[in-house]
Amino acid sequence: MSEITTTTTNELPPIAIRGMRMQKAISLTGPDRVPFIPSMSNFYALSYNVSIYDAMKDLRFIKPVMQDYLSRFSPDLVYLPCFFPIDPMKFAGYDNVKWPGPDFNLPVNTPYQYVDSTFLEEDEYDSYLKDPSAFLMKKVLAKRYHAFAGLEYLNIQSLCGQSIFSLAALAAPPIKSAIENLLKTADMVQENLNDMIDITKMIVEKGFIPYGGSTASAPFDEFADNIRGLVNTCCDLISDPESVDEAINRWADISIPAIINQAKLSHDQYVFMPLHCGTDTFMSADTYREHYWPTLKRMLEEVVAADLTPLVFCEGKYDSKLDIIKDVPKGKIVYFFEDVDLENACRTLEGVANVAGGMRTQTLMRGNIDEVVAETKKSLEIGKKYGNFIMSNTLALDKIDLDVMQAWQDTTFEYGRY
Repeated sequence: MSEITTTTTNELPPIAIRGMRMQKAISLTGPDRVPFIPSMSNFYALSYNVSIYDAMKDLRFIKPVMQDYLSRFSPDLVYLPCFFPIDPMKFAGYDNVKWPGPDFNLPVNTPYQYVDSTFLEEDEYDSYLKDPSAFLMKKVLAKRYHAFAGLEYLNIQSLCGQSIFSLAALAAPPIKSAIENLLKTADMVQENLNDMIDITKMIVEKGFIPYGGSTASAPFDEFADNIRGLVNTCCDLISDPESVDEAINRWADISIPAIINQAKLSHDQYVFMPLHCGTDTFMSADTYREHYWPTLKRMLEEVVAADLTPLVFCEGKYDSKLDIIKDVPKGKIVYFFEDVDLENACRTLEGVANVAGGMRTQTLMRGNIDEVVAETKKSLEIGKKYGNFIMSNTLALDKIDLDVMQAWQDTTFEYGRY
């Protein structure tokens, strides 16, 4: 169901109406209705009888799906489909991720999954801190992607000498092969991105606002996920917290300007930020405040200062962190929650930030229409009291009966008006 017509909105185009609704909601100045932003994972494939494997092999399978999704459900923000392309990952020898299909002998609808891996050993913090760029190239890229292994022999400093003969190092077979493989992988990834650009253009042309094109995690998460390994990083917080803090600060020095530049170049207003390690069941409030929050807060403040809007997805239970994450610029940020006391979150963040959630994904995937309608009404009743609520689901959706999805949307549109 679409509620937007030009005859009832002073001839404003639909994308402008949705944009105004979002900006009024985020700035806490009173939208006409609670925004409706479903959070998606493999929904665009599984709910439309496309296998995850096929979507990862060829994103063009998803374009007609997106056309139907937009026309039927009219979300106020549209999460872009995210299916990492299999072919370039396979060619590059991507080491710490598994995907569906014959390469790992997994069923075609198996979600792809990262494998926690270590590219910085316990005694290598000093080496990383001394020269992060060289370490990332020679130790991380060269190990994560087998096709880039020759990068471990590349010495950037030697290339910058006075003699041009130093450039001959690039012709050494291992280095030359790594560089050629890098370029070929880049071309293969760009083919997938061209399909994504085509989908994004279609979304905008139909009057909708995409998000997810510019994505960044908390600096702690990015360092843990990509460099040291999640388990090892958390252990290091006990054995060597100073080195962890310094390493993450150095990572933030580069990653924060990078995501801002990416969003600006892509003309993305929204920066999606999924948070992995901060859940109550994994990290105490004291550890979060001391080691996780400082660089995350810095990222949020700098993204906001660049006139961009952080959409922060707090994975896991987050009740003990609410008093910490409210220390942010007011009326600039949306927090999505997987598991939180909704009324307490809305009350704690009232006048500060938006709370997105309220619909348990388990209810959407396993409940009936009556249960979905009841839960939607209950969450709207709570959230509208505080004026900082956005209707979303708690976990990114994989598969759902489209009639249930329709009931969720219809109820939000009918009972979400202020």
